[in-house]
Amino acid sequence: MAQTIAKLIEGIGEAEAMIALYDPTGRILFANPSYRRAFFLDPVETPDWPTLMRRNHALRRGPVVSHDDFETWLSSSLSRRGKVPMLSIETDMHDGSWLHIVEQTLPDGYILFTALDITRLRQSERMLRLERDIALKTACTDPLTGISNRAHILQYLDDCVVAKQNDAGAPTSVVILDIDHFKQINDRFGHLRGDDVLRAFARTIRAGLRTCDAFGRIGGEEFLILFPGYASDRAEHAITRIREDMRNRSLIAEHPAYRVDFSAGLTEVGGGDTVTSVCARADHALYAAKSAGRGRLRLAN
Repeated sequence: MAQTIAKLIEGIGEAEAMIALYDPTGRILFANPSYRRAFFLDPVETPDWPTLMRRNHALRRGPVVSHDDFETWLSSSLSRRGKVPMLSIETDMHDGSWLHIVEQTLPDGYILFTALDITRLRQSERMLRLERDIALKTACTDPLTGISNRAHILQYLDDCVVAKQNDAGAPTSVVILDIDHFKQINDRFGHLRGDDVLRAFARTIRAGLRTCDAFGRIGGEEFLILFPGYASDRAEHAITRIREDMRNRSLIAEHPAYRVDFSAGLTEVGGGDTVTSVCARADHALYAAKSAGRGRLRLAN
């Protein structure tokens, strides 16, 4: 399906609509000239979406990001992007224009992006739509870290469980993470620094995931990741890579030598599963990782 759409995009040429196709990792595969002009892409550039957004934000061009912390905004956006069949939003641009954007997530994880310039709409209508988008975003976002909140990530897990019940096709792996010795971080550095660690931890994890992966905070220092299309061996490899990155980072600016690690439990969604049974297996594996000394991943039996 993605190849068919790509051929259509290549033939669109100078269409007024901005059209692009992203692969499941978030990298641009194809973009028509209207898209490239609006988002300041060279004719042959194919960056991933976070890279493009960071670059345009730094140069104050393209979409306006009004959030005080750009990386928190980016994590929040990635927590929703590619997780539903269709996402419709509106945004203002630094050049004063206003876009209506629709992103369709295809069955194979590719994302079809289309946008139209709706600047001519009355200001009052645009603001009502913007307020609606903000309300929807707030309802599914963890206010501290900017990623999916518990309700949003568990709803996505439920969607994966239902899909597995109806189709025994591609696997989905589920990982529950818990920051090791987080109470010691709060006791040693204070709760404000503890909150900083949670935010930095979430940003680091999110940066190591694909666009199609779902990531949310389910309570305290505990997080949940969904890897659609990944069997347990590939999910284990992804977590190992993320852990290596975490060990090379300092999450507390005033104490650069301090390192944060995590324990993790991994399972796959089965055809007879429920959200409760999946979380119970991942939790049991997480408990086994902690009991074995923390700082490791355990697979559910």
